[in-house]
Amino acid sequence: MTDETVPALPEERRRVAVSFSLALARAICSRVAGGESVVAICESPGMPHQNTVFAWVKRRPRFAAMIGSARKAAGLKGRSQQLSTFCPATAAAILQRLCEGETLAAICRDPAMPAFATVYRWRRTFADFAVLMREARDIQAERLCDLGLEVAEAVTPATAHATAVRLVQLRWTAGVLSPRRYGRFQPVAAEIPPQAAQEQQIIVRRFQMETSADGRLWRVMTYAPDPETGRVECEEEGPWTERPDPAAKAAALRG
Repeated sequence: MTDETVPALPEERRRVAVSFSLALARAICSRVAGGESVVAICESPGMPHQNTVFAWVKRRPRFAAMIGSARKAAGLKGRSQQLSTFCPATAAAILQRLCEGETLAAICRDPAMPAFATVYRWRRTFADFAVLMREARDIQAERLCDLGLEVAEAVTPATAHATAVRLVQLRWTAGVLSPRRYGRFQPVAAEIPPQAAQEQQIIVRRFQMETSADGRLWRVMTYAPDPETGRVECEEEGPWTERPDPAAKAAALRG
């Protein structure tokens, strides 16, 4: 993934540190209750950065409760806006966090991020976002491989067993995220000879034994479909030969 392929983030503006205040918290929660997302609110002048708001949610239980109540108050309005509106800035933030190795489940647990179902809908609806998600998954798998090396280098005799469990999980996750690079079974393209690509005609023959009227002779009859009509017809009649007597053959075997 290159910088040109990532959805463009809004132009960075010079931000001034914003301190927490009850009035600012109420203003944010009021807009959240109106259906706006935290990401969109933080783009407004005078508002803190979204990471600052996330930090407030983690550090201030009262503010977290206010945000939760505001989301409930938004109800279907907030949910429908979140599900139906694709936000390039939010999509870029998701891709960046995936590239850093964070799981999509953890990202969607973030109060400012859309639900997992929303991200799935974006990926299914917007082809460009789906392509970028696949590329972000490849980078995420590479990040997990680097993490595995760091974990292995820090192993001690006391942590050997736990480290082995972590490495197995990291290897499995990387293989799932990027099976072409880190999967257990690598896809191989089959080589088809030129003649195999041409149209071929397969004829199935059926062989049947035919006995004479007196039962003393028999012969092999060959049947095959006619290439033009498709009807099964006799293709070849074998020569008549004497049919062996089963009783005489059994007596010879006993003798």
